[in-house]
Amino acid sequence: MPIAIMLIVAMGATWKALGGQLLASAVLLLSGRQDIRLRARTGAAFWFFMALAFGISALATAVWSRLWGGAAICAVVLCFETWLVRQWWNRRTSP
Repeated sequence: MPIAIMLIVAMGATWKALGGQLLASAVLLLSGRQDIRLRARTGAAFWFFMALAFGISALATAVWSRLWGGAAICAVVLCFETWLVRQWWNRRTSP
């Protein structure tokens, strides 16, 4: 019985790590959006890079932990973040 409890606790800790990484990625994405609105391109590029790095880290954590549902969620979030960054960046560069 203690092994089952340890497994449940370990799974919960892994889900919390994934949630924390995805939350950090969202906050960094919003920071980049704010810099894009202020026309601070270098700052925006840094925040967008960091947001995508946290998204990739969350995906790697999910795959390493064998949380296939979490890996699917992370992949969707990462694709959505990439799409958002491209939309925001292209909107500012078009005349």
